[in-house]
Amino acid sequence: MSITLSIPPAIVQEARAYAESQGTSLNAMIRDYLFGITGGESRRREAARTFRELASAVSSGNRHRRGYRFNRADAYDREV
Repeated sequence: MSITLSIPPAIVQEARAYAESQGTSLNAMIRDYLFGITGGESRRREAARTFRELASAVSSGNRHRRGYRFNRADAYDREV
């Protein structure tokens, strides 16, 4: 989705220079900011926490199988 913002040219110029110094674009900075203030960051943290819990459960469940390596078939072995 595209939006139009009314920002004084001097601010845009300074913001673009700052974004470039950070190795990103003004568009990406604004998008990331909006993502953060709308709860996107908390969803990301929650997803990371859930992943760590699942990864821990999988690794602890496989400790009895020394040398076990995750394989593609395991990715599709689901309990519903």
